[in-house]
Amino acid sequence: MKTISAELAYFLRGRAKQNLKILWYYSFFLILLVLVYATLFRYLMLHLEGREYSFVAGVYWAITVMTTLGFGDITFHTDLGYIFAAVVTISGVVFLLIILPFGLISLFLAPWIEQRLRYRPSFTLPADTSDHVLIFGINPTARALIHNLESLSIPFVAITEDYQESLRLEEEEGIRVACGSVTDKKLLSGLRVASARYIFVNLSDTQNVNLCLTIRAICKTPIAAIVNDSEHLELMHLAGANKVVPLMRIIGRYLGIRSTTQGALAHIIDSFGRLKIAEIPVNCTPFSGQTLEQTEIRQKTGLAVIGVLERGVFTIPSKDTVLSPSSLVVLAGTREQLARLEKLTGEQAEDDLIFILGHGKIGCAAANFLDHIPVPYLLIDQTENQNCDQHISVIGDATNCQLLRKSGIERAKGLIVTTNDDSTNVFLTLSSRHSNPHIRIVARANTEENVAQLYAAGADFVVSNASVGANILTNILESKESIFLTEGLTIFRRPLPQSLVGKTIEESRIRPLTGCSVVALEMIGSNPLPSPPPDTMLASGMKLVLIGSPHQEEGFIQQFDNKRGAN
Repeated sequence: MKTISAELAYFLRGRAKQNLKILWYYSFFLILLVLVYATLFRYLMLHLEGREYSFVAGVYWAITVMTTLGFGDITFHTDLGYIFAAVVTISGVVFLLIILPFGLISLFLAPWIEQRLRYRPSFTLPADTSDHVLIFGINPTARALIHNLESLSIPFVAITEDYQESLRLEEEEGIRVACGSVTDKKLLSGLRVASARYIFVNLSDTQNVNLCLTIRAICKTPIAAIVNDSEHLELMHLAGANKVVPLMRIIGRYLGIRSTTQGALAHIIDSFGRLKIAEIPVNCTPFSGQTLEQTEIRQKTGLAVIGVLERGVFTIPSKDTVLSPSSLVVLAGTREQLARLEKLTGEQAEDDLIFILGHGKIGCAAANFLDHIPVPYLLIDQTENQNCDQHISVIGDATNCQLLRKSGIERAKGLIVTTNDDSTNVFLTLSSRHSNPHIRIVARANTEENVAQLYAAGADFVVSNASVGANILTNILESKESIFLTEGLTIFRRPLPQSLVGKTIEESRIRPLTGCSVVALEMIGSNPLPSPPPDTMLASGMKLVLIGSPHQEEGFIQQFDNKRGAN
């Protein structure tokens, strides 16, 4: 049963919240009108009839006349006084008895009634609906996924069991939401699960299993599930999921890769046929401290350097760009060329020590990866992880700088920050950077909003749970080979805008206007052309493969008036 407070909350969000501002302005106007009438009443009474009244009496008279309740014992006895009283009465009828009730009904009561009549705990899509995406479970990962689907113009419906959440999502964010039990077969049939393009389940592992079994009893639509515990992978497959994403394990492994200084492994972040887009850390490679020209990466491997990522900031390098130890180099080429690059980097550091702050699922996954290399590490957490019998951790509060110093933070080469609280992660990043200015810090962001704060605190690399999960699911939807994109970096394809046909890449001014860089051209009937030279002519039917930040992607869409999602 919905409480009174929950119903009143309707008027504090969405469109109703905006309407409240109009009501406040109108109320201020009415108060001002009453005060003006009260002042004029006192003036006319004094100068026309020789009677003096207090200001409070003037306010009382104005209110009684405007509300047509009568004049009481205060009346005018002159013609000008009668005219003034008539004007006050008419304005009261218009502003208080007509406009005010009509505004309250149209701005608040009618929308509230309409919302309650329109919204039902069930949802039915038109019978001819097909090729849509169903998202079960609303959390930061689902929100990031929704943003991706909107940019690709893929229709979707989000499903939640929380009635108030469904109202808020629709009113404030304009998201199409269905409300009801996720295992209700009637609801699932109404959502046209049999004709859906893909189903993403993002609830608890137990709910995901139940939901997969329910869907499999209805149809064979592909299902992708995010699993919180890697031990449940097989169960999720048995329940009917086509793709199972162990998100915590993936994030932990990625953090482990980026924390160690032993060797430099290329991480493929996207692929277009044989063309691979990959990143590789500069730290402890022969390229550290060299200019791009001095590295001779293209001459030795055939790879094209298409960008440099420095603490979340992506730039297009020149031959004089110096590669710092905290940089990521973004490359385009084939797997064979990437293999040649990894042979060049080799294993540079022999003595390595990684601190892992947080012994949860992500901390365990990072420790498992470091065990496999192997690289020595130290786990620190406030409490012992009862679900892990593979790793021994130091029990203590990592926010205590003295504990970190006693544990040897000054000797550590890398640090992984993995707690569930972003404020704690920011604090740990800042204090660790202060204790060891040269340490390599990789941090987990639980929400995308805190990525910038972690970089500002001194993190070298930040991985957001939400964006990683959303990118994995988006790539599954598009049948891409890649795992996920680096935080702050996006690679996207767009059909060549008609306004650029017949121009060279240099003449198109894509980079100066949007900040994006053309990393490859896809042509009908041939392999993608990586790192095309500036004088390459753009022809009709080509597709641009671009790289940049999400903001720069939006800038490209706005600049060239390209339809979102044309892929």
